[in-house]
Amino acid sequence: MKHLLIFTFSPVQGFISAARRPRDLFTGSYILSYLAEQVVKGLELEKRGKGKVIYPQLSELSKNLANYTNRVVALVEDEDIEKEARDIFNKTWECIYLSVLEQINLNEDAEKQFMKQVENYFNVFSVCIPMVNKQGWQEFLDISENIDAADYGYTYDLAERVLGAKKSWRPYHSIIDDNKYEGKHPNGCTMCGERLHLAISWDRDDLEDVFKKEDARHIRKGEKLCGVCLTKRFAVKYYFKEKLAGDFWHYPSTEEIAGAKFKVALAEKLGGDSDNEDIMQDVNSLMEEFKIKEGNRKGEYASYVLRKRLLEDDYYICLDSELFRKDGWEGLFKDMEYMLGKDKTQEIRKKVSALTNKIKERYGIEHKNPYYAILISDGDSVGDWLGIKTTIRKEPLSENFHMVFSKKLSEYAKDVAELWQEQYPRLMVYAGGEDIMALMHPFDVVTYASKCAQMFKNTVGDLAKEEKLASISAGALITHAKMSLQKALNEAGKLEKKAKDVKGKGAICLGVMTRSGNLTSFVAKWEDIGLYEELVNAFRNGSVSSSLAYDIRHLESSIPEDNTGIFLSLLRRVLKRKTDRNYEWEQLFTQMECFIKRTKHYLKDSPITNFANLLYVARFVGTLREVETDEIV
Repeated sequence: MKHLLIFTFSPVQGFISAARRPRDLFTGSYILSYLAEQVVKGLELEKRGKGKVIYPQLSELSKNLANYTNRVVALVEDEDIEKEARDIFNKTWECIYLSVLEQINLNEDAEKQFMKQVENYFNVFSVCIPMVNKQGWQEFLDISENIDAADYGYTYDLAERVLGAKKSWRPYHSIIDDNKYEGKHPNGCTMCGERLHLAISWDRDDLEDVFKKEDARHIRKGEKLCGVCLTKRFAVKYYFKEKLAGDFWHYPSTEEIAGAKFKVALAEKLGGDSDNEDIMQDVNSLMEEFKIKEGNRKGEYASYVLRKRLLEDDYYICLDSELFRKDGWEGLFKDMEYMLGKDKTQEIRKKVSALTNKIKERYGIEHKNPYYAILISDGDSVGDWLGIKTTIRKEPLSENFHMVFSKKLSEYAKDVAELWQEQYPRLMVYAGGEDIMALMHPFDVVTYASKCAQMFKNTVGDLAKEEKLASISAGALITHAKMSLQKALNEAGKLEKKAKDVKGKGAICLGVMTRSGNLTSFVAKWEDIGLYEELVNAFRNGSVSSSLAYDIRHLESSIPEDNTGIFLSLLRRVLKRKTDRNYEWEQLFTQMECFIKRTKHYLKDSPITNFANLLYVARFVGTLREVETDEIV
């Protein structure tokens, strides 16, 4: 008898966002994606004649990118398949954490603590019910509601209800943690803060008793990790090394992303310079300083040398951008000294300084920007797409519709992950279903997000009653490369939720969080975001004075909220004074007026305050500089 299986697991967001660096973020996302992928592959439903998978559709992207959600939907012939799925999941997770445990030397108590933490981490929820028709659906729910759907639609709705009930009763796992090092430091894991760190000495001098020498360097000063976070830190090296298409151990940092435009500009300069041999020799000499001289990894590169580049260009330098940003050298070389020793660090600093000065003197460019952007986007009203009641879908919910929708989501994820990499160099952390997470330069985030929104509409719009109903919403946070990544991810998630609160959805919330932690954000629908891009360009080329944002903020705070007419009159006067005489300021004012009036219809907050925040964010991005010359990159 045919059954419908829905399989899912948690936690997800907490597992992903507990990250100190982009590699932790990628590994957390990839582990979740890999677990779902292995459930699909391990069941071998079609090969065994036991059914077929509806969602997700497998993709080649999984070789180097997390692109599956924590959810599997399948039609199966045997309800015992549910237990098989659980067993495959548990065995896969066991293989991942044991691959890390085998590479570290924990004492008996610490190993016992490690196992308690990892064994009880994930909760699996699943339901497998026989197919029902309309009458069976009505009788089970004791309702007489008349809704048209295929038997698949009635069964899917029922399965979702049962699964929701199961999720509301989460199992309790008692974890008794041991920790013998209770001195002056807190006992909590410094990455997740949810569990105690392992009961070992985390002092630098003692780490090599537990970790290999080259691995101990990847535990930062002050870090103390639990079993789950330790698995995330090293799984990409010890479990996924042969499974990923590339070296993800040497993963780009937030500093590398902030320096993306500088690296692209430098590659262009080097590519156009026939006498660049001396600079390339200096680069190679510097890379040699980061080579490991002993041990199992002799000849390999340590930190600060990238193996995953943002752009495949022969002249894209594989040294981390952080090495080229003078303003960050104090902290950089302090951390490097902790990892590589004082003498080694001093030698590296001399070479870095000489190379940076040579690049500036010859090409006139210098890396100055310390800010990068996090983009999180999600499809709007996905529950409505697959709900038995819908205001979006053209047709009743059926097996065929779900299959087509699943394939289109896979197509969308592939396109947004692979397209436009040269125009918008970025790190794709996750692209699965309708969800995206990416790190990129502040100049690119809005344009790239807008392209993704249009791509989603083009891909699934033909399945909707109206194409405009096929939309995504996004949160984008621009923040300092030294800001806590975990805090930045949490704030970016809040911005995404703020965008989804917009009436009609289909919006982006863009914010700037300075290193001090101050956050300013605005919301706009995709069709209204053009004003932001116009203002960024105007601030970048000097057509609009940078003081305009502060004048408007002062103006906004001094005028009652409901006096839009007075505000617009004063805005017109201020704008005329603050723009270049050759700039078409009246056209810009018309755009501003239109933006304020349009946002009034879909925002809960004051449209004037939202506009003032837009000006501030546009000014912030528009005045970011990568060079000290007149050239802007």
